[in-house]
Amino acid sequence: MVTGSSRAVPVHRMSWVGIGMAVVAGVLALYGSMHSEKHIDDSPLRVARGSSGLPAKPESGVGRLIVKAETSAFGERIDTKMLALTKRSKVANYTLQIVAYVLPFWLGLAAALTGGWAMQTVQKSDGKYAGNTLAVFSMMAGGLAAVVAGCMMVSIYVWPHVPSLYTT
Repeated sequence: MVTGSSRAVPVHRMSWVGIGMAVVAGVLALYGSMHSEKHIDDSPLRVARGSSGLPAKPESGVGRLIVKAETSAFGERIDTKMLALTKRSKVANYTLQIVAYVLPFWLGLAAALTGGWAMQTVQKSDGKYAGNTLAVFSMMAGGLAAVVAGCMMVSIYVWPHVPSLYTT
């Protein structure tokens, strides 16, 4: 009695590529939206926060352990080293801005489009390929990363140039 095939249908490569790009774009977008202002010299978000944008002394045991690991590995906290690097080097400053804001936007957009193309390819394959779930999640996560990075680019590069009548 044959109960079925033990071979699974392969997931289409485009689905894997789309979800991979979406994950990378999401991580970079989260870094850009939540942590990059601590590393970029003269960031408008850093200037607006003043001293509250500086890394605080950790109060939890896990936080102290992380700081101890950072200082033993790098000599001081990563936030302090990155800020000093971006103050010293314009190339490092602009590279970090590209990695934190521009790259996740375009990578997220590419992930969303790749997920759409993967979905179309899987649907047309008549069961030869799987990967619908990965394709859908790459569209959703890639789109979210593109929106987050796009909002950050607007808030950092466009909003300071908006006349004060609209910002008050």
